[in-house]
Amino acid sequence: MSYSYLQTGDPGDLEEGAELLERLQRMVAQLRTSDHIYGDFQEEVAEQHIPVVDQGRALLQAVQDLHHRLSFGIDTPTDAQREAFYQEIERIEEQRETFTKQANAHLAGIRTVAQQHIEGDVRLTFVGIAIALAAMVALTIGVLWLIERHIVRPLRSITNAASRLAEGRLDGELAITSNDEIGVLQQTFNRMAATIRRQTGDLEIHYRQVTQARDALEAAHRQAVEQLAIIQRQQEAIRKLSVPVLPVSRDTPVMPLVGALDSARLIQVQEQALERLAATRARRLLLDITGVPIVDSHVAQGLIRVVQAAHLLGAEVMLIGIRPEVAQSIVGLGISLSNIRTCSDLQSALAQKGGRL
Repeated sequence: MSYSYLQTGDPGDLEEGAELLERLQRMVAQLRTSDHIYGDFQEEVAEQHIPVVDQGRALLQAVQDLHHRLSFGIDTPTDAQREAFYQEIERIEEQRETFTKQANAHLAGIRTVAQQHIEGDVRLTFVGIAIALAAMVALTIGVLWLIERHIVRPLRSITNAASRLAEGRLDGELAITSNDEIGVLQQTFNRMAATIRRQTGDLEIHYRQVTQARDALEAAHRQAVEQLAIIQRQQEAIRKLSVPVLPVSRDTPVMPLVGALDSARLIQVQEQALERLAATRARRLLLDITGVPIVDSHVAQGLIRVVQAAHLLGAEVMLIGIRPEVAQSIVGLGISLSNIRTCSDLQSALAQKGGRL
């Protein structure tokens, strides 16, 4: 602007130069007060920063002097004065180019140092992150180890003890490893195992008692079965004795009946008589009812069935010993014994055959 003002003498160029001078003043002021922006790397760029500031200050002073002389100097400079001003402007221009180179080099150095600091900070940041991750891994491993020692291992021991308990191995108990919830669980498990052992012992005692009682019951049952067999044999003997069949001759047996005759005894009389007749092939059976106190229609019908069955085997049945009251009872009942031979006593029956005992 100064060079243009010397050539044209236009005051506008001088005013525009004044504005550029003010901007240069503000830039130099900012450059002088920019020490705080360098932070930690100020010492590294201080040697370049101070000369650049001094060079800018000198350039500003030269420009200010030139602008002052132009503003308050002569209105119409001579050729010699104009030539001097041109030389001064060229010197200031050279000084400006030198300042520009130094400033650019200084800014490049600042950028380089700043980049180095940034890279260092990044490396430190990554190192810090790596250390933090390593610390987290170590802390995680420590926590897992504590969990394994104080939680997983006691719970595994409780699980193993429960498995042994389920298999019937009741010996041993858990060691109490702590006083927290795990320890309370271990104490509770030990109490439960002790209760199971005690109840198992009681059950074993009860089982032995039940086994002994069962053995005693089985022995009593065997004894009862044996006694029942004896009773049955005795009953059979008594049954046979209650309806005996006695041989009085080679082909004539006698069956003396004593006591009341019920349905069971009538069946027994028929079975015994028929078995004896079949075994001996006898042709005559003497049925002695002297000892039968009562002969009703049921008894009479039973005796008639015995007679009829004996006839089917080819034998003749003779009733012996019908007492008067029994005869009246038979007549009163209207029972016909016309097809049955009767006799008053055994002697008479045997006499009818022509032989005696």
